[in-house]
Amino acid sequence: MKILLLSGSFSNKSKSLAILNTIEALLTNHSTETPRLDTLPFYNDDLNADKPADVQAFIDSVDQADGIILCTPEYNHSVPAVLKNALDWASRPAFNSPLKNKPVTIITQADSPVGGARAQAHLKLIMDAILSDIHICHEMMLTPISKLVSDGKVTDETALRRLERHTKDFLNLIESRKA
Repeated sequence: MKILLLSGSFSNKSKSLAILNTIEALLTNHSTETPRLDTLPFYNDDLNADKPADVQAFIDSVDQADGIILCTPEYNHSVPAVLKNALDWASRPAFNSPLKNKPVTIITQADSPVGGARAQAHLKLIMDAILSDIHICHEMMLTPISKLVSDGKVTDETALRRLERHTKDFLNLIESRKA
């Protein structure tokens, strides 16, 4: 299977990328890709007819993926602009985009006890509007993230077990949708 890993943060010490790096290590029997969403131009319908090459490459990756894992922090009680922008690009044409019926799962992370719950709720609304197949599960929120990550990987044993269980359950969802 090909799994697309989308991060809502690209800072040098991104905890979302650390989580996705950890998940990638769990997916050794699968193909993964983590595109740099921070290189995409802001969505503009004027560019939609003749999409920039990096946008088209991203949309092609979405189309070819069997499933998508979204991992993000919460910015101002919502989804970071870089992730929302990428979803806006990939959600065209409306109601018939490469995201339609695409299995997706959502992981949020924060240092606050809320764990990115509002970003998770907003992503569910966005992915529902896009008509994606949202992984129905216990909400996956990792907190306090600074205590769970070290050197670009999740190192906390409990968090690792949770990520492993969540990832396995998501792969099972993808398989069940293919049947």
